[in-house]
Amino acid sequence: MKHPCRLGLLLLMLVLTRPVDAQETGLHLLRVGTNASASAMGDAQVAASRDVFATYWNPAGLAVPSNAAAVSHRIWIGNLRTYDVAARFRAGQQGGVGLALTATDSGDLEARDTPGEPEGVFSAQFVGLGVSYGRRFGPLRAGVTAKYLSEQIFDNRASGYAFDAGMQVDVVRNDVVIGVALQHVGKMSKLENEATELPRMLRAGAAVFPFRILAAEDGTRLLDVGLSAEVSHLFLDDATRVHGGVGLTVLDMIIIRAGFITNDALRNLTFGAGLHVGALFFDYAYLPFEGGFEGPGHVLTLQYVW
Repeated sequence: MKHPCRLGLLLLMLVLTRPVDAQETGLHLLRVGTNASASAMGDAQVAASRDVFATYWNPAGLAVPSNAAAVSHRIWIGNLRTYDVAARFRAGQQGGVGLALTATDSGDLEARDTPGEPEGVFSAQFVGLGVSYGRRFGPLRAGVTAKYLSEQIFDNRASGYAFDAGMQVDVVRNDVVIGVALQHVGKMSKLENEATELPRMLRAGAAVFPFRILAAEDGTRLLDVGLSAEVSHLFLDDATRVHGGVGLTVLDMIIIRAGFITNDALRNLTFGAGLHVGALFFDYAYLPFEGGFEGPGHVLTLQYVW
């Protein structure tokens, strides 16, 4: 059973563009963001995220005076599909509680010991369930997340836990925000022979809103420009990446986004668009993968705010 298991690990790691060893699994999907608006802006979200998906990017961003629910669908290499569901609820005047569920299923994969006809099929699954809390302290917001993680490759199963923590600070009113977050600090039980090492990440960055034109009557954003920049460090790889993104909102309804990521073999430039209609937000990200990888990738997100 060992060879089919490792074939599944190979597929999952091709998705994440890292050299393969026998214990690398779907938990490395934790490196990849959740929602379309963030993906379109090069994942530069540690300071900018203030929506329901702050449950992933930085739980400090949950401390806003609104409720929200969202679903996101990611399509990656080999038609690998991941689904994310998240919700945010106000907790008093200064706090917010978040819930998040992530699920990935590889579908049927062919099992082979040698080249030729497959000996059968197997599948690989990953599930993450998180609870978050964020609170405002004047211009400072802080938050924490606790996560339960489960993975299965063929008939091998493992489970574990992880924690995230983050802060955001409004430096110039709400026009300049600085953020930092530490993600995926925890431990897994053994999968086959060894415990999977979680992809711990440290993120730090800033979001700037340098130009706004608001309607005099009701404050509608006729034009709003947002810029974000971020540095992330992956401890498992000892690798550092730079992220950047720009978002342009027109008439408080249409959003155009673009971004970039350095030192990432899979993604370089990212693009996307969004539509805001009443309480609904529709977002899409287009991710042209680098040469040698099947693509492009797509992320679709629907969010409802009340």
